[in-house]
Amino acid sequence: MSELYNKLGHWALIDIAIIAMIIYRLLLLIRGTRAMQMVLGILMTIGFAFFISQVYPLTTLKWLMDKFYSSIIIIIVILFQEDIRRVLSRMGKKTVFPTQEQASSRQVLDDIARAATGLAGKKIGALIVIERNIILSRYVDIGILIDGRISKELLVSIFHPTSPIHDGAVIIQQGRIAAAGCFLPLTRDEDVDPNFGTRHRAAIGISQETDALAIAVSEETSTISLMVDGKVARNLDGKELRRLLKESLNTETEESGERPSSTKTPWMDKVRSFLNRGGAK
Repeated sequence: MSELYNKLGHWALIDIAIIAMIIYRLLLLIRGTRAMQMVLGILMTIGFAFFISQVYPLTTLKWLMDKFYSSIIIIIVILFQEDIRRVLSRMGKKTVFPTQEQASSRQVLDDIARAATGLAGKKIGALIVIERNIILSRYVDIGILIDGRISKELLVSIFHPTSPIHDGAVIIQQGRIAAAGCFLPLTRDEDVDPNFGTRHRAAIGISQETDALAIAVSEETSTISLMVDGKVARNLDGKELRRLLKESLNTETEESGERPSSTKTPWMDKVRSFLNRGGAK
């Protein structure tokens, strides 16, 4: 390590660290979204074109690739201008190193679980989305801005059938209700339970597009479901919902580089155990 430091110098190492951090944060922002799929598709296409242009005497393709490299920044800005605009507009509002105290505090999770249980008991449908690493500004912007403190009473009032925004989703950002009445992308999976309505399909869709947690309350069956990464945990009670939310949010700390406690079971193992018990499908 000292030999590497002597060769590069401290400014070069700082430069590399900054670039690595920027790339990491960008990948974290687009992880699980369609932008990530576009990036992978572009990289695969460019890599394949570059390879065959070097191996075979394809003069025109090689010339085209040389011109492409000089314009790659402009191409990226054009393709991802909407995502870049949203990220820049949120830079001052979202911390670079987000903490979990707001989103995973005991009071917040209790209020969410109590609200979901109360709505299910009254057969009132609901859809609550909790932002994690991937920013949900594109969905917040088309909803009704609230920026209010999370409480059971506020959540129940939003989803009451007499509320004009009860059909949309509530999005939670940094421990606060950012917006309500938000419209989410529907899942495109064909093997989704045919009994799922638009609310549950939207919950699955947002969990596939992003790393957000989605809670869906069925007004027909009075059941509570949690969607994470396109997977569905069904027939949850308030206690089970709160436990899964806490474990899901705690995985962010582990993914950020902190070593998980050896006494804790990884979250996915707990979910698999829950699914094997027949509590979810």
